[in-house]
Amino acid sequence: MDKRSFLKQSLGVLSGAAIAAGTGGQVIAQAGLPGAGRTVMPARPNWDSFWFGQKIVDIGMAQLGYKVEAPKTLAPAAIFTSIARGDLMYSVDTILPNHADLYARTVEQVMPVGPVMDPGTVQGYMVDKVTADKHNIRYLEDLAKPEIAALFDQNGDGRADMIGPSATWSGSSAVALNHIKSLGLEKTVNLVQGEYTTLAADAVGRFAAGKPILLYTWYPNPTTMKLKPGRDLVWLELKTVSLPGDQMSTYKPMPDVEGCASNPCNIGWLPTVYYIAVNRRWAAENPAALTFFKLVKMHLNDRAEQNARMLAGENREPDIERHAREWIKTNQERFDSWIRAATAAARG
Repeated sequence: MDKRSFLKQSLGVLSGAAIAAGTGGQVIAQAGLPGAGRTVMPARPNWDSFWFGQKIVDIGMAQLGYKVEAPKTLAPAAIFTSIARGDLMYSVDTILPNHADLYARTVEQVMPVGPVMDPGTVQGYMVDKVTADKHNIRYLEDLAKPEIAALFDQNGDGRADMIGPSATWSGSSAVALNHIKSLGLEKTVNLVQGEYTTLAADAVGRFAAGKPILLYTWYPNPTTMKLKPGRDLVWLELKTVSLPGDQMSTYKPMPDVEGCASNPCNIGWLPTVYYIAVNRRWAAENPAALTFFKLVKMHLNDRAEQNARMLAGENREPDIERHAREWIKTNQERFDSWIRAATAAARG
């Protein structure tokens, strides 16, 4: 099944019943609420840059009457497997096109609902601005030059060591590997794949030591909130864009990308869009919850601002919950309308 057919099928199959009232972090089950007497088990990925969005949804589910268990923190593949089995019901931080292959593998059991955030992030390749300016590095194709690639060599083999997406992020990995192959960069670029959070933190440390860095990344995330696009890092453009599958059918250069030399920027990646992954069978039994999921909308700047607070030290679980409740208060009228519509959906 190609991605367009998969998305058309998945996004068109939306149905489900849930609700309870939340007060100051405590949940009080109320008779008549769609989720009264029901327990839900959500999941979240093993990076924290959108746990804030997960918490907003979990609070809404509590207000719809559900008893919401603490989310399980798992790698994306494990999240999809668990939702497909019905062990977990939903996860807010799932990304298209990056997770399209995971959705495709579980298409009979798991569907994307949303989008929650569109665009969710801008993603691509970045280098430190000092090195880019000094050596006139602007395009990914510049790394075909041995003298440019050697600037980013960490192990002495002469090739640029570029931090790539985690190997378990198969959708993102496919794009990065496709770029390296299609541009003939195999002899000059080594894609370093491992635990992305650890590798990105190491890049931040090298930057602080005045060393060149080269990495796949996205904005906003902890790295690009510390090292700002346009100030500390710049985006690499692609002279020739090639993307796997049917992604080229929707690709176009992105306007107003901070830290890119061109406007629009031929960044070579599709912007990400965030969806809630939901177990199909559970959704069919919970129309209120599903209606709520379909209505939840956030802006990329909401996430960027919250990530900045986390980087300033407000990064514990109570901080993230406080951020979520503050966002709800700021957007109370919209949030309440989502709850009302979800409640009405349960009544048929």
